[in-house]
Amino acid sequence: MEKIFKHIVLTGGPGGGKSTLISELLHDHFWSDQIVTLPEAISLMSRTGISSQERLFQKVMVSFQIALEDSLSNAFIDSPITAIVCHRGSLDPLAYWLDRGWSSNEFFTFTNTTLESHYKRYDAVIHLVTAADGAIKHYSCWPDSHRKEKVEDAVRLDRLLSKVWRNHPAYYRLDNLGRDWEAKSLVARTLLAGLLRKNQARV
Repeated sequence: MEKIFKHIVLTGGPGGGKSTLISELLHDHFWSDQIVTLPEAISLMSRTGISSQERLFQKVMVSFQIALEDSLSNAFIDSPITAIVCHRGSLDPLAYWLDRGWSSNEFFTFTNTTLESHYKRYDAVIHLVTAADGAIKHYSCWPDSHRKEKVEDAVRLDRLLSKVWRNHPAYYRLDNLGRDWEAKSLVARTLLAGLLRKNQARV
């Protein structure tokens, strides 16, 4: 039987816990034996010479994301790995596109994609809401951290990311109300565990 990978997106505004959750997963043998994680495609962009102010920046981001995901799927086809957890997905660039005042129709035309094609790439989307929305005392930005986004910027981007992903059939939004990080992380890991069990049942 052909191997079935789960492709799971971690999305959300700055300071939502994506990097922290990935670090926790990679340091736990239960998870590291089952998943591979994909870092942000933006980590490749600094050497392209393309300004983030240009439409081309987001188009390249989409192409990088898709290429990285497909490469990992091919590389791990004969391994025990059954899921790829992506630090952002191929539709995240749309939120940053919208933040610049450009239209979603322009985005799909310019990237030669559709909303449906992005949604079909992923089995689930876990939205870790920025700490700037509901846990502001835990949100830090420059110069206290590498984040340049102020509180209002982080909240705005988070809500745009919710807008672009919320109609995915397996979209889970984890807010900060009544939760500390340990509780939020536990919910995320419980969701992931359920998704992996479903995958095993299909093989």
